[in-house]
Amino acid sequence: MPVPSADQLRWQTQNYAPFDAKVLRLDADKLASGERIKFGDIEILSEKKVEHDWENPAVLGINKLPYHSTLQLPSLEKECKEIVSLDGQWHFCWSPNPNERPKGFEAADYDVSQWDKIAVPGNWQTQGYGTPIYININYPFVRNRPYVTQEPPRDWTAYARRNPVGSYVTFFNATDEMLSQNVILHFGGVKSAMYVWVNGKKVGYSQNSMSPAEFDITKYLHKGENRLAVEVYRWSDGSYLEDQDMWRLSGIFRSVQLWVRPLVHIADYRVKAEPNADYSKASVTAYMKICNMGGKTSKDMRIRLNIDGKNIEGRVKDIAIGDTISASLEYTIDNPRLWSAAKPNLYPFSIELIDNKGNVSEHFDYHLGVKRVECVGEVFKVNGKNVKLRGVNRHDHHPRTGRYVDDATYEKDIALMKQANINFLRTSHYPDREYLYELCDRYGMYVMDEANQESHGYGYANKDMGEDPAWKEAHVDRATSLVERDKNHPCVILWSLGNEGGIGPNIQAMYDKVKSFDSSFLPFYDCHPRYSSLYDEGYPTPKMIKENAAKVKDKPYIAREYAHAMGNSMGNFKEYWDVIYADSSIAGAAIWDWVDQGLAKPKDGGKMRLSSSLELMDDEFWAYGGDFGDRPNDGNFCINGLVASDRTPHPHYYVVKHVYQPIHFSMIDGKIIKKSMDPTVDVEDFDYATDTTIVSNEKTIIVKAMLKDDTPWAKKGFVVASEQFVVEPYSFPVFAATSRKAPKVKKREDYEVLTEKGSVVIDDKGAITEINVNGRNILKTPLEPYFWKPENDNQEKAGFAKRVAPWEKVGENRQLKSIKVSSSKGITFIKCAYTLPVGADYELCYSINSVGDIKVEADYRPTQADIPLIPKFGMRMRLTSDFDKVEYYGRGPWENYPDRKLGYDIGHYTMPLADFQVDYVRPQDNGNRCDVRWLTLSSDGCSMRIDGGQPLCIRAWDYGEENLNVRHPHELKRGDFVNLNIDLNIHGVGGADTWGKRTLPEYTIDGNQSHHYSFVISVEQ
Repeated sequence: MPVPSADQLRWQTQNYAPFDAKVLRLDADKLASGERIKFGDIEILSEKKVEHDWENPAVLGINKLPYHSTLQLPSLEKECKEIVSLDGQWHFCWSPNPNERPKGFEAADYDVSQWDKIAVPGNWQTQGYGTPIYININYPFVRNRPYVTQEPPRDWTAYARRNPVGSYVTFFNATDEMLSQNVILHFGGVKSAMYVWVNGKKVGYSQNSMSPAEFDITKYLHKGENRLAVEVYRWSDGSYLEDQDMWRLSGIFRSVQLWVRPLVHIADYRVKAEPNADYSKASVTAYMKICNMGGKTSKDMRIRLNIDGKNIEGRVKDIAIGDTISASLEYTIDNPRLWSAAKPNLYPFSIELIDNKGNVSEHFDYHLGVKRVECVGEVFKVNGKNVKLRGVNRHDHHPRTGRYVDDATYEKDIALMKQANINFLRTSHYPDREYLYELCDRYGMYVMDEANQESHGYGYANKDMGEDPAWKEAHVDRATSLVERDKNHPCVILWSLGNEGGIGPNIQAMYDKVKSFDSSFLPFYDCHPRYSSLYDEGYPTPKMIKENAAKVKDKPYIAREYAHAMGNSMGNFKEYWDVIYADSSIAGAAIWDWVDQGLAKPKDGGKMRLSSSLELMDDEFWAYGGDFGDRPNDGNFCINGLVASDRTPHPHYYVVKHVYQPIHFSMIDGKIIKKSMDPTVDVEDFDYATDTTIVSNEKTIIVKAMLKDDTPWAKKGFVVASEQFVVEPYSFPVFAATSRKAPKVKKREDYEVLTEKGSVVIDDKGAITEINVNGRNILKTPLEPYFWKPENDNQEKAGFAKRVAPWEKVGENRQLKSIKVSSSKGITFIKCAYTLPVGADYELCYSINSVGDIKVEADYRPTQADIPLIPKFGMRMRLTSDFDKVEYYGRGPWENYPDRKLGYDIGHYTMPLADFQVDYVRPQDNGNRCDVRWLTLSSDGCSMRIDGGQPLCIRAWDYGEENLNVRHPHELKRGDFVNLNIDLNIHGVGGADTWGKRTLPEYTIDGNQSHHYSFVISVEQ
């Protein structure tokens, strides 16, 4: 057998030792394409002849036009006479494998009349074809770049459906006028790779799925009906750079357009506004590329820039046939209105191309913002000011249309972000559709625009992709497409080279490419600071941010992902910002992430409903990884938003709004002090109001900062910032006798305390088993000590249940030492003493007056060392199911926890039980309310009230803790009871990440300390 030639094998090793050639005698023809063979430190890669463009990293596109800026503001596209939309219903055929695709379908005479119809834009998986796959880090196919069709394990989705293909056909008419011009076919986004034909003629090929692809199709057209055929591959070699943590969906998912352009037209432009040193002037320069696609030299053309009500014109040099020339215009703005997220001042402008007869042959409308973004040493500045980036990461996601997001949803997203005082958006981890950037320009949102580059499946900061020269151009292409398209948006302040990808020369080339556009551009990269203008860290704790930012001396610090918002999360959020505000070198941080990536799936397993509606129907549920039979998958790891898939804010959205608010309030000697936390925001920018409330001697004052005027994202009067001050403390009620005679006790096997309204029964273990009022027992299960709580997502991944496992059955397994009955001054006392199996003494004391009010006191004293943290300290009982109306005085109205209660004001709230609990997409601990002074559960004609002897934590559900171990809320076994937990305290939710970091110690319950609390139960009928 011959030794493989250099053309057949590529050596992938460094500093390898001499070897015996006989050991390496291989028959290259018998190697699978891309197969790697290792001999010690030597790795050999077979390089058979490449069969497919979509498995060849050297082929990024065929006949694609150069990338360019968005020429017309998306909101004004309908007014642009050059644009013809091809969106709508297309003929479609789905094939599970490339070999089964309808070969030759692109031919003009191929009959597609019996094919299905599919919506474009859209993903085919959300329209009933193939399988959505949710996976975080790993590739959904065998990892062996550049190949995507090798045999995976049999249980993988890709085993039977190796690389599905979508074949699309649509028709459009071409008029004589159209045929006399230059016709460009524009795809906004196609995943993952595509071939294009017009009238049976092959036009080209494209990958890099999150950026536009354009083809000149002029020569392929004829008058009348024309046929457009597109063949889309689910995976390609480009998929190795598109390994983002999201649903893996495919198809033509952004708009398709024809641009019918003059033969001489503006190919690209950039309008740059640069303020001078003291911001008293701004120099505006418009750079244009003008190309001649006609049959003769263009002469005597002019360009016109209209800005700030002024026209600036210039002559265009003569352009030879097929050439592209550059032209520029300049203008100075005096005393410019600066653009910032807080004050997004924009200057609308238009660019016109004027022919030699004085006619406007092309007209585009856009806007610019005057700003300067820079890193001055270790300080990040916008317009010379140390702005803090109060950020969030966001995936492009719609629960019905997948990767296609409509305009209304974009508007809702950005408005909700602004209402939560978010001023910084990272487009994780690819460029979004153009309209989002227009909204960020107009509404005011700093943007980190991210390139479509992630190879996490090879490892964070891998060298496989970053150092392989065969992949250099693929990396650079993604930086080029990013900057070229979005270079005119004032909202973009950072240009990200990608996420969790490679390191090495390929990333350096991306960095260099970004800087080549404009030396003032700030590239960002998370995998190594050498490629980034800012030092980055992912998922640090507040302590880590403080310590690590102090070590960085040459550039600002940013946490590009932090505060993992998965499920019931976002604890200790204020602690992060105490650190960030205290250090001028910390630029800010971006929450992971904005929206749950749930898909609306019918409960009966039927086809998803295609619609722009975000609303979940009664017969649907939010699906996540594995719910479509997708293998491999990462379960609910895609469910980590501040808002639900339908954009309903989660409870933790409100702590973000509070901590991110630009105005902070304090009270000194009864006077409210206002302070702006954003140097671009003035205290005087808002109207103010105060609300004073007195309940049980507790005096609270809420101060509010409100919008003075309507904005695109909220109306005048919207509360931007607020703070509640407790001026006088709450007077907790003192339990008292209601008669001189104490209730009598009947001693049976249990203890029955007879009251004026009925009785209270306490069993031989000291649990209250019955509360009878007028012949009705309101209890379904006893009131007993209960120390267990279900995990939330953060705790499940961090081994919480295992660490606190000794507490799960402590209440049930408590050992009674004694029960003592006594009475005094109209009150009957029953004291129960226990030992707890964790190594502690525990005492319950029931005080019962004549009308049946019950004071419950619990006292815990450790007797041994090294007792684990207590999940919660309190008691539990279950009431009959008709107690489904909740009224309380405490923090709300939304769910809150000890480490997430800022911004949840103390107040009087009323709601149905269904609204008191929170149906997280994956059921978990939920619904707690902190600092509850009193709570009432009521049914028709009967109510039970709990009054705390101190602030309480309370949860109430219509199911038991044991039933939470299901995948979805609709699978919960709703009981014929109300499950009520009455606690002194509960373990915090945590908030750094969802795979290991723990709740901060100050929000846990120490099992090695004593604890005492009390509450009073009273029932009225």
